[in-house]
Amino acid sequence: MSISSEPTKKPLVAVLSSEIYLGTLVALLSIFTATAAYLGSIADSKEADANVEGEKILSLSNTEFLRVNGDIAQDYSYFDNYYIYTGERDDIAQYYHDNFSDTLLSSMDRADGPFDDQYYNEMYAEADASFDEAMAKYDEAQAAGDKADGFQLDVLILAVALSLAAWASIVKEDSKIRPMFSAASFVIGLAGLTLFVMMAIK
Repeated sequence: MSISSEPTKKPLVAVLSSEIYLGTLVALLSIFTATAAYLGSIADSKEADANVEGEKILSLSNTEFLRVNGDIAQDYSYFDNYYIYTGERDDIAQYYHDNFSDTLLSSMDRADGPFDDQYYNEMYAEADASFDEAMAKYDEAQAAGDKADGFQLDVLILAVALSLAAWASIVKEDSKIRPMFSAASFVIGLAGLTLFVMMAIK
């Protein structure tokens, strides 16, 4: 009665203990571990590049915001002087009017102008666009960083599976520990392979 379970267990134990199986497992785990490490380094590089690009664009955006603030302050000053001199010294009023920005001139023809919402939207359009571009680069960097972290975790998982497979391969073939290590390596390696595929298609 003690041998009744032997036929169902022996083939699986034999496979898990075989040199061919363990050799194949070690080779595959080594390949996937190295590939995950390589793809992780590429993602790290993309994160760094996107962050640098984002910082550069954000710096240009801040410079543009400062320039536009100066232009708006100048428009206000010219408009105030234009308003003061209109009807008193029309020649001076005309001088200030001639120095209005095109955006201010357009806003004076609108019902809510001058200095309506459209005026500010038009003045800040370029600065806002570059700010949005910088934020998009930071989002790109965040996504690349998350991908790099995923691959680094995968390297750890695959390395554990590889070490178990390596230990199993040096244990005697008739040892009970050998198939246990081999099975654990397979399960952990499968988890690592699943994560690898998820990170690769992300």
